[in-house]
Amino acid sequence: MSALTAVLVVVACVLVGAVGFALWLGSSLLLVPRDYELMPEFTVLHYQAGRVTLPAPPSRAQFADTRKRGVLGLLWRTGYGRLGPVVGDDGERVVRELEVVAGVPPAGGEPARIDTFLYHRDPGQDLGLPFEDVRVESEVGELAGWWLPGSGTTAVLVLHGRRRGERAETLRVLPALADGERSVLVLAYRNHRGSPPSPDGFYHYGASESDDALAGVAFLAQRGIRRVVLYGFSMGGATALEATKRWPTDGPALAGLILDSPLVDPAAVAAQRSRRAGVPFPRAWTRATLALAAWRSGLRWRALDQCRSADRIRVPVLLVAGIDDGTVPIDAVDAFAERLPGPLRYHRVPGADHIEAWNLDPATYEGWVRGFLDGLRPDAGNR
Repeated sequence: MSALTAVLVVVACVLVGAVGFALWLGSSLLLVPRDYELMPEFTVLHYQAGRVTLPAPPSRAQFADTRKRGVLGLLWRTGYGRLGPVVGDDGERVVRELEVVAGVPPAGGEPARIDTFLYHRDPGQDLGLPFEDVRVESEVGELAGWWLPGSGTTAVLVLHGRRRGERAETLRVLPALADGERSVLVLAYRNHRGSPPSPDGFYHYGASESDDALAGVAFLAQRGIRRVVLYGFSMGGATALEATKRWPTDGPALAGLILDSPLVDPAAVAAQRSRRAGVPFPRAWTRATLALAAWRSGLRWRALDQCRSADRIRVPVLLVAGIDDGTVPIDAVDAFAERLPGPLRYHRVPGADHIEAWNLDPATYEGWVRGFLDGLRPDAGNR
C-alpha cells in the first residue's frame, strides 16, 4: 500500500467515524430524555423597579424572541416572572415590564429565556385551585399527578409535551377546564419529572407513554368517572392518540379529544428539524437518523404516523395548531385534520409557534376549550 493510499484510507475511516458519531448523536436527540432545565437563549442586561432590559432577539429561536407579543413569562436561573408590554426598544435593547412571581429579581448577566408556560409551581400556588398531589400506578411505577376533583362524572385527562414539557406546561389552561363539575387529572408520564423512566430510558412518542395515559384512565374509573376527554400537548397529543387505539371496553367512555400542536408524525418533525438546522442532505440525514433511532429503540415510525389511523377516531376533536410552528410542521397537522371523520373544530393560529396559541390570545383560546367541552353531549363517547 502506497503512502497516499494509506492516507486516503485513514481519512475515509475518520470521515465514516465522524458521520457515524453524528448520526448517533442525532438519534439520541430523538430518543434520550433530558431533565427539565433552563436552556437559556440570552442574558439579562438590567433590571430595576419592575422593568427588565433584554437584548434584541439574538436569533429566530422560539424562546429567544424578546419582542414576542402575547401573555409570556421570563425564566432565569433564580426565578421567573410575567412579562408586560415592550416600553422601550432602540433596536439593540428591549425594555419590558416584569412582574417577579417567584425567586429573586434577575441581575445583569443572568442567563434567561422567554417562557410560554407562564406558571411553574402547582394549581394551588399559581391559580388558587384546590387540588391533590396523587400517585397513579402504572407498569413503570407510580406516576405523579395533580387531581382537581369536580362534582360530576366527566373528567379531562391532561398530558404535557416532551423535554421542555412538564406538568407546569398545563397550568395556564386549567382554569378553563376545572369548572366545579368537571374533574381534571394532569399526569406526568414516564421520563418526566416526578415519574419513573421507561425501561430502556428512551422516549417512544406515545407508543409506550400511552400505557401511562391508560393508567390515568383506570385512576379516573376508580373515582367514579364515566366519561373522559383526553387533552394532549405536542407529544402528549401523540400519547393521547395512541391511547385511543387501545381504549378499555370496561372503563369510562372516551368523550372527546383536545389536541394542541400534536406530534402527529415524528418523522415529519425530525425532517423539519434537519432542514432548520441546515444539515447537509437533510432528507438522507433524516432517514439515516430515524433508522438508527428505530434500531436502538424498536420504534416503528410508520405506526406512529397518526394520519394512518385518523379515520378510526369517531369522537369530537378540538384541534389547535400554530401556522408558524417550528417544531411540528403545520402541513402534517393539516393532513391529519383532513382524515378525521368525526366532528372537528380546527383552529390554525397565525403567528403562533409551538404551543403558543394560548399565549397569543388566552381569552379566545379558553373560549374554544370551554365551548368544545360544554358542547359535548351528555351521552357522547365511545369505547
